[in-house]
Order: sequence, then structure tokens, then C-alpha cells
Amino acid sequence: MQASNLEIIKLNNLRLSAKIISEQLKQGIHLGKRVGAGSEFEQYRYYEPGDDPKRLDWKYFSRSGKYMIKESQAESHLQITLMLDLSGSMNYEENGVKRIDYAKNIIATIAYLAHLQGDSLSYFTFHEGNLTQKVAPSPKSFQRILYCLESEEASGSWPISKQSFPALKNKQKELILLISDFLQKDNEWVEIVEEMKHPQKEIVLFQLLGKQEVEFDMKGSFVFMDLESDREITLDGAAAKKEYNQAIDEYLKSLKEAFHQPNIHLIQETIDEPMVSVISKFLSKRSFH
Repeated sequence: MQASNLEIIKLNNLRLSAKIISEQLKQGIHLGKRVGAGSEFEQYRYYEPGDDPKRLDWKYFSRSGKYMIKESQAESHLQITLMLDLSGSMNYEENGVKRIDYAKNIIATIAYLAHLQGDSLSYFTFHEGNLTQKVAPSPKSFQRILYCLESEEASGSWPISKQSFPALKNKQKELILLISDFLQKDNEWVEIVEEMKHPQKEIVLFQLLGKQEVEFDMKGSFVFMDLESDREITLDGAAAKKEYNQAIDEYLKSLKEAFHQPNIHLIQETIDEPMVSVISKFLSKRSFH
């Protein structure tokens, strides 16, 4: 029987949670094979811009007319950079599940899987306009990431003004995972992702929202609090429903369009979705290759 998100979070033990979710994953998909250039043949995939043309299988092309690349188990380890948004809006809660706790468990599980594969891990946080590296790559990165995650707290807001972060501009080959609600006043999160882009990097963005954030469906009068400014406003649910749902729908579509770029994957999920399903979708997209 699969543990619920709330049951996993209530364990209050990220190492144990990561192992439980990993075991659930193993029941549904194969995790153990990484693919890349370098050893015995594993599978085909479609040619993508940036791939080395020398890896094209011309015999396959002559038979099918399709540009395909042979993939194999990689011999080298992967550099994985984990990033967490600690803005106050990450404290949003639905049915006992806080967005920040959901995000911590996602990061802990992916870090655990990467640790098992021998990948190199680093960890950054975004908080009140600052990008901070909490954990640098080392043999003990996984343990240090768990230690940091246990005490992380979300608060404050992210400034609208455009900023530059030298740490995002490196040109090393890496997989970047950023978890946030990507709720923005202007275009600040899109600008941050634009700054990270490089042909050597693959970026996976997890946008975590509440079900009521995606589709507001409440009746009666409610007091809403901005989790970043603590400002309160009273609204009639029925009156706000149509306008809100139209606005959030347009925003989510605009975000999809902004991030519809090579080497960028946007995973939009609600925090009622089982965490094992969200991680499974991530693994099926790229399988740590």
C-alpha cells in the first residue's frame, strides 16, 4: 500500500521518506540505467539539436528515414544542482500538506537516487533576493543536503528588480533542478531561468501549486493572506472565481510558453499529487542521463 503525502511528511525524517518513496518508485519503473555515450548499446532516441552528428545511426536512417541516436550506459558521473525557492509563498498549505514540505521531500528523494548512482550533488536556495550555495559537491553532499533541508524555512518575498547571479552563469555540464511555485509579480523567475541557460545544461523546473490555486472553487466570504507580505484581503468566493481562474489559467499557459525551450523541462503539479508520481514523471523525462 502506497503511503500518502501527509503520512510521508509526518514522518519528519527526510532520509526515511526518501527511501520509502524510492522503494515505491522501484515497484513501478526501472531506475538503475543511465544512458549516454560510452559503453554497450541500450536504446534509440530521436536526434536533437546539439547532439554530435557522429552518433547518428545512418543504417537505421537508410531503413526508416528517421534521424536516431544510439544511447548506452554512461561511464561518467553526472553533476546535479538542486535549487529550492524559500519565498514565503512556499508556506502555502492544503489538506495538511505544506508546499515547502512537499518540495523538501522531492529534493531529498532525487538527491538519494543520485547519491545511489554516484552522481555529484550541490544545493542552492533562493531567499529574499539572495542565491546561496548551501552545499558544494563532495563525498558527503547527500548527508549535508538532508541536514540543510531539515531546517529550511520559507519567508519573505522575492524582489521584482532584475538581478544577476554569477553562480548561475557557469558553463559546466550539469543537470539543474529548481523547485518553486513560480508565482511572480513581474517576470522575475523567467529571468532567473534565462540566466541559467547554456547548451551544456539541462534544466528541470518543478512548479508546485495547490489544487485551489490552480482552480479556485470555494463559496462564501474568505480572508486571503499574501504569504510574502502578510497583507489580508476579504473576497466573496463566487464573485472572485471566474476572474481568478481566467487569470491563473493564462499565467500557467504563459509560463509553459516561456519555458518551451531546448533543454528546459517544466513539470507543473499540484501538491495533492502523490510525490512518487511526480518523481516518476521526472525520471521518465530524462532518466538521469
